[in-house]
Amino acid sequence: MFSIIKEGIQKYKKHIYNTTYYFFAALIGSVFQLVLNPFVALFLEHRDYAIMGYYTSFNSLLMPLITFSLPTYYSRNYFYLDAAERESLRNKIIVMILFFSGCMSIISVLGLWFFCNITNVSFPFFPYALISIASIFFNGLYSLMVVDLKLKRKAPQFFKLHIMHAIISAAITILLVIIVKWAAIGKMLAPAITAMIFCIYSIKKMLTKFEFDFTIFKKVMFFCWPLAIAAALNFFFSGVDRPMLERLHDEKSLGLYSIALTITGYLALFSNAISDTFQPDILESIAKRQKKKTVTIIGGIICLNVIPIIIFILFASVIISLLTFGRFTDAAPFSRILALRNISSGIYFSISSVIIGYGWSRITLYNKLIGSVIAFIMFRFLISNFGFYGAAWGQVFSFLIMSLISMIFILSQGRAKKLNMSLKKHLYNKRI
Repeated sequence: MFSIIKEGIQKYKKHIYNTTYYFFAALIGSVFQLVLNPFVALFLEHRDYAIMGYYTSFNSLLMPLITFSLPTYYSRNYFYLDAAERESLRNKIIVMILFFSGCMSIISVLGLWFFCNITNVSFPFFPYALISIASIFFNGLYSLMVVDLKLKRKAPQFFKLHIMHAIISAAITILLVIIVKWAAIGKMLAPAITAMIFCIYSIKKMLTKFEFDFTIFKKVMFFCWPLAIAAALNFFFSGVDRPMLERLHDEKSLGLYSIALTITGYLALFSNAISDTFQPDILESIAKRQKKKTVTIIGGIICLNVIPIIIFILFASVIISLLTFGRFTDAAPFSRILALRNISSGIYFSISSVIIGYGWSRITLYNKLIGSVIAFIMFRFLISNFGFYGAAWGQVFSFLIMSLISMIFILSQGRAKKLNMSLKKHLYNKRI
């Protein structure tokens, strides 16, 4: 038995090594936020959390439209290119992010301003919306750099970058929220300034030559537009709840709900570490047509994600009390439900990575179009009848619905392929 375990450790030594780096990078970064959270909570009120929760809810809609899933195109083609081709593609993607994403950021500001005015939102637009969108734009290049390090399996470099990001973000948060006391503005401005610093750093480290190829640009746009639209439709699964809840005019409950969303978001550190480690293996197994290996990897990821979530649910009240100095413990009931979202979303994103790996970008869009309609109707019903608790359960159910739809599409693709091969074989035999 011991020899089998030892053999297994030796076989997956590299994965364990990388997982350790990814996990501790995420852990240390989250520890900074967790330690800081109680002190920040002393300087924020329910309204501050409600404002931050409301405007950050649009990130799931605007981020894909601004970044346009450009890093995804890079990761999709990484294992099909040699070193020189990868560098050239990376240069072109950087240029696209700077100019295309810049234009989309301006359009996003105008669109969100129009929406807030026609819906008579009770929260002020300036400067919260501008800060939120600026963070998305500046994070685009940092995201590409993170993807590049993961694909190269440079876990130590990823660790250093992640820690540096966490330290700078925490320092700016302390300055703007605790020392300067800018409340919600300071809390939102800290990640925006951090993103700007790392945007400049990413350009310096990655851009080796200013390149633009219109032919490549068209290919990127053709591949990415279904993914970008599909990703933007995530808003109907994880962001539409807060604009709907704002119409209930209960700032205290919206603040507690937003706190619960933030704290349960920390649970993703473990799942992200596992996903970061095995994402290249998923893409590589798909490229090599190793279906059994793909299924095994995804199954392992899902099982490992459940462990921290069960622990959190059991001790939610104590954890939230500690993280908010006992000021917002009433967020615990929402957090127990929202913690389950990490399981359902983990299942969905694992299945989604398979679809992207096979290059079925339009299928991703079709899935989201169907799922977003179902999710929107579901949220309207749950919020109208069960308020904030209905919204929390809606977050859980929405990703389960998407997982089911995605599985149906994958299975239908497999059956269609088998039927096509069988038909060709039948016609060939008839000719003989």
